[in-house]
Amino acid sequence: MDLFELPDQMAYGLIETVDESGTPDGVVRLECQFNPTDLTVRKSVVWSGGSAGENHTPGRNAPDLDFGGGKPTTFSLNLLFDTTREPLMVDRDVRQYTDQLLRLTLMRSSGGKVLPPPLVSFQWGRLLLFKAVVTDVSITYIMFHSNGLPARARAEVQFTQQDPADDETAYQNPTTRTEARKTRVVQAGDRLDLIAYQEYGNSALWRELAAANHLSNPHDLVQGTVLVIPLLH
Repeated sequence: MDLFELPDQMAYGLIETVDESGTPDGVVRLECQFNPTDLTVRKSVVWSGGSAGENHTPGRNAPDLDFGGGKPTTFSLNLLFDTTREPLMVDRDVRQYTDQLLRLTLMRSSGGKVLPPPLVSFQWGRLLLFKAVVTDVSITYIMFHSNGLPARARAEVQFTQQDPADDETAYQNPTTRTEARKTRVVQAGDRLDLIAYQEYGNSALWRELAAANHLSNPHDLVQGTVLVIPLLH
């Protein structure tokens, strides 16, 4: 996963919503009050092989493995937000920051269509990570003002890659660029018929989604899987 360097533009980390080209769309722009102390990036791939007794070759202790593709890269941040030092005349409720994180997990509507949660980017000075979706947010309020409003909070945020920029097949095979492909990340509770209704306005088109994604069991969607949403003509 490439990390792109940009000129120094800001001292603090910035989480903001972007469109598919990576351009900020202004829906959420959250500058971190305190930079994270660590940044964990995780990438895993699928290798599979026959079990004992299958494809056995004499003299071998284990079968050859077949590459089954890559899983989306993830990264996680631990953030701190604090309003205890803000002037008394301003809103000192720390949820003015944490609620923006929660917005990154919510479905939206545009032009009468229901859309999945937005794409986001994380930039920290010269560090810019891949486009992603927020798959998990955990917020703990750890201090309160005398009127009961939360004053300080810790937030744990999990991001999952939704960016084909590091997919070599996109560059090696020019036919992959002839027609734009839409993708979306499976969320908890998703079903193919629900996704078909959200994308096409017709739940009966779930079969096209199943075929495009080579799903043998359309009821067995795994959270975090990237689905191809084909264009229907």
